[in-house]
Amino acid sequence: MIALRDTRTPLVARPGDLDSLGHVNNAVVLEYLEAGRWGWMDENRLTRIDAIVPVVSRIEIDYRRELRCEPIVVETALVEPEELDDDLAYRAVFHQLVRVVRDGESLVAAEARVQVAFLDARSRSLAPVHEFIVAAQGAPT
Repeated sequence: MIALRDTRTPLVARPGDLDSLGHVNNAVVLEYLEAGRWGWMDENRLTRIDAIVPVVSRIEIDYRRELRCEPIVVETALVEPEELDDDLAYRAVFHQLVRVVRDGESLVAAEARVQVAFLDARSRSLAPVHEFIVAAQGAPT
């Protein structure tokens, strides 16, 4: 059975990420979420491969509080499919939190549900999540 762990990816909001009000732009938060998913792949030793490509097909995001130019952490957990050995699962769903620590308290600034499909780059057709995981685990680093 394939087992993958949840991850925490530390990031720092940069001055160029801010809008005219001094808050991190909402679109930039999507980039933070992407960095969190790449961090998840790296920490789970999944190598980026060309044969099967992950593609975001849907994002639901709730912005809970402002982010300023400060350190943040993106927490990433794979929630679907529950069984990664399933050859019939063609999408993965991640639950992600963007957190900031203020006054010693970890606060959720954004919460997202990200659906990812996997495409066979050659045939341009859907590929099972299982095929991606196996290929990414076996790819040379």
